[in-house]
Amino acid sequence: MSLQRIMSTAAAAALALGTALFAVGAAQAPAAAQPTGVEQTTIVEYGPFTLPAAPHDGGEGGHGGSETSGIELNVERPCEDCYITGFDPTLLYEDGSEANVNTGAMLHHFVMFNASERDTVCGGSQRVLASGNERVASDFPDGYGLHVGGSERWYLNYDLMNHSHEEKTVKISVTFTHVPSSADLEPLTPLWLDVGGCYGSAYDAPEGTSEESDLWRSTVSGDLVHMRGHLHHSGHSLWTVNLSDRGQTLCHITAEEGGTPEFIDLNGHGQISDMPPCSGDLGRIDRGDYLRTTARYVIPGHSHEGVMGIMVGWIAED
Repeated sequence: MSLQRIMSTAAAAALALGTALFAVGAAQAPAAAQPTGVEQTTIVEYGPFTLPAAPHDGGEGGHGGSETSGIELNVERPCEDCYITGFDPTLLYEDGSEANVNTGAMLHHFVMFNASERDTVCGGSQRVLASGNERVASDFPDGYGLHVGGSERWYLNYDLMNHSHEEKTVKISVTFTHVPSSADLEPLTPLWLDVGGCYGSAYDAPEGTSEESDLWRSTVSGDLVHMRGHLHHSGHSLWTVNLSDRGQTLCHITAEEGGTPEFIDLNGHGQISDMPPCSGDLGRIDRGDYLRTTARYVIPGHSHEGVMGIMVGWIAED
């Protein structure tokens, strides 16, 4: 079984944990309390994780390097009885310097789950937030936030890579902004829209231009206010449309690859360096609407194994 298939199996297993985690230990204490009404910034670090040295250089159609993945239970939340108003993810070395593909380390992806809530799209534990190596910040529109309850239990599914021939030690770092529950914001519900469906995000993209789509029939009604996406190397664009509203485009993201030097890996390949989120009044979704999410890859001269196309949205339910 390939590393990508192992990773997909691990992700599916993480989703399937669901409510079983209610019984696992006490919830991790939040990083800090905050005074009423004031937006706070809290940095939470997860790890450290030791990444073995890469055994070989990456070929055209595969990742190469070493891959380290796993699940950590009862991880730290930035706050409790609060609303998260934004988050900014990255990967750091032990000394606090940026860890990126130009020095070998890669934040392939991480997903934060809330074991106390059920995922709207696929069931199991709720997928709260996520990022790949694009490391894009998300700021929810004014008046909206992701509510964090006092007794929630979060867990982390991570997949990290090392393209260097030297062992690396890294940590996932997320900068959160948040306000207390007394701020009385409109609560947001995450929507995980994956072209791979519910039981495995990875698929193989052929040489040339190709598109992969998945259709989800909404089980909720409300206003969509924020979306962010994730693609792999050679990913061109990602979009979600509401087929039940005359094909209205809810969000269309064009990826940037190798935009700055830290996103050029040790083999000279550009990796995804930016996928600007969509934010604001993105559109109305009603229960029963059909949403189609599509990922486009443009791959010259070879195919790619284990690519992804994921759009995560946040909706203010009625």
